[in-house]
Amino acid sequence: MAGITPPLSRNQKRVVAAGIVLLLAAVGGRSWLMGLIGIALLAAVAWKVYASTTSLNQTLEPWPWPPEFRAPVEAMARPIDPTPHRLVPPHEDADQVAKVATTNDQLARLIADKPAAWPWAVFASVLVQRRNAVQWRLRSVASGYQPLTGIPQIDGREYSQVAYRSLDNIADLVAQCEQFMLSPAFKGAFGDTDTDPDPDAIVAVADRLMDYHDSFLAEAEGCLHTPVERDVLVFVHDTGAFALCPLIGYQNFIPTMCARIAEAQELLPYNDGGTIRLDDVNLVMSLPDGLTERVFAHIKRFNS
Repeated sequence: MAGITPPLSRNQKRVVAAGIVLLLAAVGGRSWLMGLIGIALLAAVAWKVYASTTSLNQTLEPWPWPPEFRAPVEAMARPIDPTPHRLVPPHEDADQVAKVATTNDQLARLIADKPAAWPWAVFASVLVQRRNAVQWRLRSVASGYQPLTGIPQIDGREYSQVAYRSLDNIADLVAQCEQFMLSPAFKGAFGDTDTDPDPDAIVAVADRLMDYHDSFLAEAEGCLHTPVERDVLVFVHDTGAFALCPLIGYQNFIPTMCARIAEAQELLPYNDGGTIRLDDVNLVMSLPDGLTERVFAHIKRFNS
């Protein structure tokens, strides 16, 4: 595939012209200072063109997904099963510890019975049920470009509007989600040394967290389901990868929450009424290095 060489801007053309004039003047007048200035001007423009060309040519091939990115996206194509993978039979008292509920009836019994570790089991149960309820949509975005039928294709300039709007929306949603998880309502739902956990509040904060998941999923669908012309497909691939990043955070977070509940089932029966501390679980939404720059390079390519 041929490379892209961006045209010189008006200012760059003026700098090149000035550099040539200085070089000619330096040769005629034998002035090494003017020659150095002329070379410096030409070198600055050459480096700018080289950097722009390298950036734009990266947009000709899709961003290569690293293994740590591909694995959770592949997992989106499957429902989350919270059942622990055991190597040995469970302890005889394991039933006294909460389990992640996969149905509403199980969740209601979990809230009514309140076995050991029930607050976090209730939280994880809502996450699992809400996440698995949109399984077909997650499978669709994990499949990549799936254009809607009956809608005219758009070109790269028009898709740039879709991409830029989605990037802006995702950034806002990430900030809102982070702020919510640090809020008093979120932390207070699980109680503290002076107050007991509130099951209704736990369900509410879990639902709110999954409302953000639905919003992130809608952004990914907008990026990957918009029909585009053939030369825009790589742009869609890279923008779609950006939009999948928050969903990858959830995909890593929810099974880890289920794993912590499973650890509690293993450890609490041997605890004799003491306190155990399990590793923290954090919802991390991170962007791979260079992905944002690639999306903006696409936008620049189709709008220059």
